Amino acid sequence: MAGPSLVRSAHGTAAAGGALLVVETPPLDETRPPDATRTEEGLALRKARGRPFTPGNAAGSNRGPSLTYIVVDPNAPDDEKRRRRRKASSLQRTRKGELEVQYGVTVSSGVKVELCAWARATSWAEYHDQAGDGFKAAALDEKASAHGLKAIAIVEREAASRPKKSTGTDGMRARVLGKGAAAKK
Repeated sequence: MAGPSLVRSAHGTAAAGGALLVVETPPLDETRPPDATRTEEGLALRKARGRPFTPGNAAGSNRGPSLTYIVVDPNAPDDEKRRRRRKASSLQRTRKGELEVQYGVTVSSGVKVELCAWARATSWAEYHDQAGDGFKAAALDEKASAHGLKAIAIVEREAASRPKKSTGTDGMRARVLGKGAAAKK
């Protein structure tokens, strides 16, 4: 018996709003009943893998590099590596400031990680482009674009979920016109 699908065709209010698909929690009668055998197998597999982040645990040894892993050219001179690191830091700081101003929130560590990966990929893409290696430059540029879009998506979600900062004129408005005036704005 396969598990229930969380993605379903839109119905009701979602369909009326123009949605094609909805993600919803399935009713309890559609979920699998607990199975002691499967639970024991899962626990045995977990025990064989070991606890994560402990010395000697090889559970993740066969995994490839993560999306945020940016390859530094090992043949590049040390001064070029330092130059690329400085360039990436500058790009990251600039873009972080732009996003904070644009969305009115302080960016989270998740956004900073994506911006760091974006900046490093952009910096090294520029290096490979100047060196004449268009293939590596295009691959890094594509990776940079993905990180940049991911950072924007995260900061948009965070900005939507956080209360808006006051504009600074609200306090002045309240002092001049009375406390109720700022609330009526």
